[in-house]
Amino acid sequence: MWPWESAIFAYLCYSIYVHVRHHEPPGGTAVVVAAVASVVPDLIDKPLSWQYGVFRNGYALGHSVFVSLLVVAVAHAVARRTSRPRLGLAFGLGFLSHNVGDALEHMNDGIWYGVKHVLWPVVVLPPDESPGFTGTVRQFLSEYRAHLVHHDFTSYFALVGVISACTLLLWAYDDFPVARELLTTVRRVVR
Repeated sequence: MWPWESAIFAYLCYSIYVHVRHHEPPGGTAVVVAAVASVVPDLIDKPLSWQYGVFRNGYALGHSVFVSLLVVAVAHAVARRTSRPRLGLAFGLGFLSHNVGDALEHMNDGIWYGVKHVLWPVVVLPPDESPGFTGTVRQFLSEYRAHLVHHDFTSYFALVGVISACTLLLWAYDDFPVARELLTTVRRVVR
């Protein structure tokens, strides 16, 4: 998933959890934490693979379900120790939602193919042919743009579209957290 898709999916997951568990909308700080956490796996694996060659491909340490559970447990412990358990939960859901989203992205090629993306080091995917970090991002953005321009919407694009539409509706229902807090802060400063 692209970073914005990961953040959208993380918001959806976190907001649904907060509604079900606490019967209220999520707060802006927790939403930001979930969104930031949702891109951490790519911030770890993509540069280490594409630029530095530490891993064979962009699905390794940060995407591993085994490492993810450890990271989430540490984040949860730190958040509880600092009396901010919801931030730990937001981080955990954001981080884990990234890997779920990536697995869903690759399900077109079969369930096992999608699941393999989160099983490092038990399953190591074939190496990426990477022209460096910037070159690879440029290449993927070009392919993404081509899909949009040529209206070549795969089932993945349909899934992301449905997730995005549901998230936008939920964000409106939640009274636009983050934007709401920013607007309140700006109004307070202006007065």
